[in-house]
Amino acid sequence: MATLYLFNPENDLALAQGSKNYTAPPLARAIAYDLATLPLWYADKNDTVWLPTPHFASPLQPILDALAISCHTATATCLPTDIRSCSPWGWSPEVAHRFVRHGIPSALLPDDKKISVLRDYGHRLHTRDILLHLQACGCSTPHTLPQLLTDKKSVQDFLLQHPRALLKAPWSGSGKGLCWVLQGYDLATVRRVQGILHKQGGVIGEPYYPKVQDFAMEFRADGTMVTFAGYSCFTTDDRGAYKGNLLASDSKIEALLSQYIPIAKLQAVRDALIDYFTTHISPIYQGYFGVDMMIYTTCDGYALHPCIEINLRMNMGMVSRIFYDRYVAKEVSGLYRVEYFADSSMLMHDHRLRTEKSPLQITNGKITSGYLALNPIYPDTRYRASVEIIQNDIRGSR
Repeated sequence: MATLYLFNPENDLALAQGSKNYTAPPLARAIAYDLATLPLWYADKNDTVWLPTPHFASPLQPILDALAISCHTATATCLPTDIRSCSPWGWSPEVAHRFVRHGIPSALLPDDKKISVLRDYGHRLHTRDILLHLQACGCSTPHTLPQLLTDKKSVQDFLLQHPRALLKAPWSGSGKGLCWVLQGYDLATVRRVQGILHKQGGVIGEPYYPKVQDFAMEFRADGTMVTFAGYSCFTTDDRGAYKGNLLASDSKIEALLSQYIPIAKLQAVRDALIDYFTTHISPIYQGYFGVDMMIYTTCDGYALHPCIEINLRMNMGMVSRIFYDRYVAKEVSGLYRVEYFADSSMLMHDHRLRTEKSPLQITNGKITSGYLALNPIYPDTRYRASVEIIQNDIRGSR
């Protein structure tokens, strides 16, 4: 059965707004446009990827051919009629309405009730339920669970108890909507938190954890059960926004994590999450999703935070996991990055320089070294998703 894929990275913002008539801000529309080809790298053979223009992916075609990628492409004005399922980056009332507006039968889409439940699971307070389940299964979790703070006084009271803290918007994606309070509750942060309180009805309060390593466990729900889909080892900037992923095998990533946390603890968390999600997620969602985690320092050494955030949608970590497993030679490692350039000419210059200095090498249908942009780089492109593969092993992503 053919599946129609769509990259709609503004999905978390659309969920926060909640309307089928949501309009994304300019930068969200720009990344959706520039990186529209991302599904080409994780869709299956003969599936269809929704692109902005008929020949948008043409510059990628030689690489797609070399890696035996045979997806179809389509545009909004000419979607295929043999679609049997739809797979956007994430589900919201807006994207479901978009599919229907362009001729996709509503029977192929989740109904309003399911999307409403998915929206509830996207609320960051839901991590509290996951942590309580993990505690009941005997897994270690932080002593302080996330709290929903609904007014200025509750925020101030929380910060009196936790002077170093992180305040989060209930709905936001890719490290957005994070307010760090590390050196006092300054006026700029106060105003930002008040804006979130006004728009979303609350903020999530958590203590600050001295992070050592970000990573995620990825899963796939098929409508009946949930299975483990791999690890994602990623990096963020100082404000928590996503930067990129380590491209390496699951075994190498697990070896990296085991420097801090026993593998048995990781496996216990994985099994407990599969149990929870099979019961609660499989009936309402089909597709990939991830649980962000963290290793942090304590006075006793290292500890695992097993549920920082739930991304009940496709995510960059899963893209990097699939890309490595399908297209990269097992003996090499690399980096997957998503970058923004305010000046598109600087992106074009950097793209040309990397292409010349680190040409892509493919042997027996697998990448062995080199640089590759996963989206076409045009004169007005400002966002780039890319991979860079090196011959020697990469031991970490910090």
